[in-house]
Amino acid sequence: MNKKENKIKLRYGENPNQDAYLIKNSRKSVFDYQISGKKISYNNLIDIDSGLRCLQEFNEPTSIIIKHTNPCGVASAKKIETAFIKSYQSDPKSAFGGIIFLNRKVNFHLAKKIFKYFFEMIVAPSFDKNAISLLNQKKNLILLKTPNIKRQITENKSTLFGELYQTKDLTPINKNFLSLVSKLKASSSLIEDLIFSLKVAKHLKSNAIVLSRNKQTLGLGNGQTNRVDALNFAINNKNLYFKNKKFVCASDGFFPFTDSIDILNKNGCRVVAQPSGSINDKKIVLFSIKNKISLYFIKNRLFKH
Repeated sequence: MNKKENKIKLRYGENPNQDAYLIKNSRKSVFDYQISGKKISYNNLIDIDSGLRCLQEFNEPTSIIIKHTNPCGVASAKKIETAFIKSYQSDPKSAFGGIIFLNRKVNFHLAKKIFKYFFEMIVAPSFDKNAISLLNQKKNLILLKTPNIKRQITENKSTLFGELYQTKDLTPINKNFLSLVSKLKASSSLIEDLIFSLKVAKHLKSNAIVLSRNKQTLGLGNGQTNRVDALNFAINNKNLYFKNKKFVCASDGFFPFTDSIDILNKNGCRVVAQPSGSINDKKIVLFSIKNKISLYFIKNRLFKH
């Protein structure tokens, strides 16, 4: 393939006044996996990239709704239909016009549930014929079969100073990722919720806060310039849709002061995960012990800029 064959012109870039094109890195491009719907845009491509990276963290049936590169609702369950419903209920307002990512086949039963709402795109491993027929009634809705993507060990970004490269963070997020630093150990189900939350936090723009329960996000805070605002944003969202529901909290970076964990304590959170590294780590640990909070330090920081 020469460069001309690799270059695919797009309608426009992030905004209509910007020209854009894709240089594909394999013989088949993402467009070859499109089943139906309007033409995939520049912004769609960035969202697809973000959603697939997050979806790769999960093995059990999982639904992720992406809005402007960030997950706004994530849920895992025994059935993909349940996972979708829970991901939508996580934040229905933000889900409007988002992109759904599923790691299981879309059957007619699931398609009927999705059909009720407005989405930009559905990305899944496959679709039943009846599901496609129903969803195609929404002419602009893009159906995309999950592209075959090679495992990457490095990633890069373009800057004014040149191309930045780094090794991809491939550390598994599991029980070994967590280390109890307070006295009270969390139950196995709450540990699973912490692991779930950290997988989501890894793919939110920093500062990232994830509140969840029963493998469903209840409140997300991201992209704020301080962690307290990110936490308050997440709690406000949680109280809007899940006011009296208990939850665990995962943070992509450490709490530099006790203000954040004090807010969590006042809102009834008893299980928290964060990386270490603050000069106030000991104060956070002592606060957790005093208030009977199960505090876990995580193996790696999970910043995403």
